[in-house]
Amino acid sequence: MATVQFRITGGEVTPEITMPISATILDLKERIQLFTGIVMTRQTLRFNNQELTNDRTICHYGFGQFATLVLDVKPLNDQFPKFYILAKSGNDQSKMIKVKETTLVGDLRCKIERQFGIPGKLMSLYRLSHEMNDDFPLSAYYVCAGSEVEVVINTESR
Repeated sequence: MATVQFRITGGEVTPEITMPISATILDLKERIQLFTGIVMTRQTLRFNNQELTNDRTICHYGFGQFATLVLDVKPLNDQFPKFYILAKSGNDQSKMIKVKETTLVGDLRCKIERQFGIPGKLMSLYRLSHEMNDDFPLSAYYVCAGSEVEVVINTESR
C-alpha cells in the first residue's frame, strides 16, 4: 500500500506521521490529535498555502512520498482560555497547574518552582520529547488541556 510521510510544522515540535494515500485529511488530523492532543476541530492543515479539505483523500492532493504541511491551531475561545496541565517529574511528583496557551514556558517554570519547591534554574521542561524554551508560549509545544509536561531535575544549574 502506498504511503506518504508527512512532516508537520507550525510549532517547536515537528511530528512525522506516515499515512496511506487512501486516508482522508480528517484521518490525518485524527492522527495529529493522538500525537499532540490538539482536537481536530482546532486544526487547519496547509500545503503550499492551500488549506486542505477534511473529506479529500491524501491521494487527491498528489503529494510525493514525503510532504511538509503547516499546522495552524485555532486559539481557544476567550470565554475559556485557562485549562489544567500535568507537570510530572521522574521522582513521581506531579501537580496540576492552571495555564493559558499564551503562557510563556518561563512563567510555567516559575509556577512549577512554587509548586514543587525546586529552583527553576535546576529544572528542564519537556513536551513531546522536546526541551522547552522559556521564551516561547506553551502553544508552540502544542500544550493543551490535559497535556503533560515532563520536569527533569538537573544536578547543575541551567
